[in-house]
Amino acid sequence: MKNIFEYVGKYMTKWLVVATLVGIGGGLSAVALKYSIEYVTSIGNYFPLWLAPIIGGTLVSIIYLKDKNAAGFGTDLYLAEVNGKNKVLKFPTLFSKLIATAITIGFKGSGGVEGPMLVMGSSLGDGVSRIPFIKNFFNDEDKRRLAICGAAGAVGAIFRSPLGGGIFVVEVLYRTTLNYGDLFPAMLSSTIGFVIYSMISTSLPLFTIPDYLPNVYNLPLFVLAGIMAGIFALIFMAVFKRIQGVFKTLPYKQIHPIFGGIITGLIIYLVPRAAGAGNSVIQEMINQSFPILILLALLVGKILATSFSVGSGGSAGLVIPALFIGALAGNTVSSLIGNLDPGLGSSLVIAGMAASLAGIANVPIAASIMLVEMVGLKLGVPATIGSIMGYAIAHSQIIYGVTSPREGSFLNVEKWRQSDVNKGH
Repeated sequence: MKNIFEYVGKYMTKWLVVATLVGIGGGLSAVALKYSIEYVTSIGNYFPLWLAPIIGGTLVSIIYLKDKNAAGFGTDLYLAEVNGKNKVLKFPTLFSKLIATAITIGFKGSGGVEGPMLVMGSSLGDGVSRIPFIKNFFNDEDKRRLAICGAAGAVGAIFRSPLGGGIFVVEVLYRTTLNYGDLFPAMLSSTIGFVIYSMISTSLPLFTIPDYLPNVYNLPLFVLAGIMAGIFALIFMAVFKRIQGVFKTLPYKQIHPIFGGIITGLIIYLVPRAAGAGNSVIQEMINQSFPILILLALLVGKILATSFSVGSGGSAGLVIPALFIGALAGNTVSSLIGNLDPGLGSSLVIAGMAASLAGIANVPIAASIMLVEMVGLKLGVPATIGSIMGYAIAHSQIIYGVTSPREGSFLNVEKWRQSDVNKGH
């Protein structure tokens, strides 16, 4: 019993200090990315909508020549860093990824920030692990956990989701289980990252919703929104993997973002609201129902724009596009039933957003918690129902390939998990 208390005391003391330190760095990274995107967006606004992604793709290709880890959505790199034997992310990648992401999104490429934040946070963890004091007292398992903490601090901050961010970076690693040895430090880092971000930037939720409390009669509609979002998620994953696969077969990978930018420019010229991250359009869909034809155009446009922007090597994530697609599903249900109640409409959109995120990222627990933290506790029911339905429909498909059970690196997850069980974590 004495040994157990001594071990727990050392474990908690170590990770209270280190997870806090890394969480501060993650929060600062999120602030830097936010303001960098805003600055580059102000520059990108001077260019025609069709031209901006081409310029962005060209600049990203130049960065790619210097650091290949700056390209793409980044989540696979995070998974390889944590689950794989060979560490691929180094501290300098934090800066190249930040610049590449700001350029991709700022110049109207379609994508989000969670993948880049995972890479930036993990790169930060690598930097911290090289500090002489920490380097001498941390083993390989500790260094792996540092990467998780760095990612958690960054994700929790950028999405203003202190609990959901910590759960997300752990749940995405394992798909069907959670490792508590990873989860507790990750949640601490995520919370600290959120606090730092709130102090410097804002603590306001990512989206605002009408004051509305769903009732039991709405439950079938939430289920329907979740089902539709799950179907939309399957379509998105199929298209994305197909387009990404085509680019992987083409030579001269360094210039792929240029070609992706050209096609993205054409798409957003036809569907302007598919440009960029899309947070403002999501907010519009929360506030009001759109006509079906506009929703269809947005669905096709966002799926294609994201697939070409990110699938070609542009630096952006997939969570915001997932939320966008889920919002489309919820808004579609609202339009089909002729809903005139903005409160119910927003609830359906939230259910769809949770469903799409849970299905695409395979993170049903994180999806429901993140959505609640993004919009408020009153919509916890539609967020939970949506995440369950979306995961049930789309979890068989994998967009983050490194987590596939067919890949050897996935076996390391089970080894680490069993190791933690044996240690008593």
